[in-house]
Amino acid sequence: MQQTEAQMSPQQHAQRIASMLQQAQQECRADVGRVSDPQAMALFETIAEVLGGAIKALEHYQNRSEQAWQSSQGSAGTSGTVSPKIRADEEREQEQPLPEQQRPKPLGPQPPVTTDMATDISEHRPPPKLYTE
Repeated sequence: MQQTEAQMSPQQHAQRIASMLQQAQQECRADVGRVSDPQAMALFETIAEVLGGAIKALEHYQNRSEQAWQSSQGSAGTSGTVSPKIRADEEREQEQPLPEQQRPKPLGPQPPVTTDMATDISEHRPPPKLYTE
């Protein structure tokens, strides 16, 4: 007898999604060989790579092999809280300025920004008056 979706555990849901993603990934890779358009080939291979990353994330969740998925209560990610280690890492990154050699170089003077949102102004038609009151 097959379980209904409501009876499935989060692990089983993750396995079901991973299986669907693997099928889609295989189909994308097969389509690379079916088309002759280089752009379509690149698109399908890119999609296959992205799906591979999603599959890897699901595996990490199922195996609890990443810090984000580990929990002492077995309910990682459901409480909406950030683990203390992740929070400490984020705070440390915010506190420490970048070393001089890693800071982006100043760009110097920049040309004015041109936008098509500006009001057209000509010598025959002055701009509208601005009312500040």
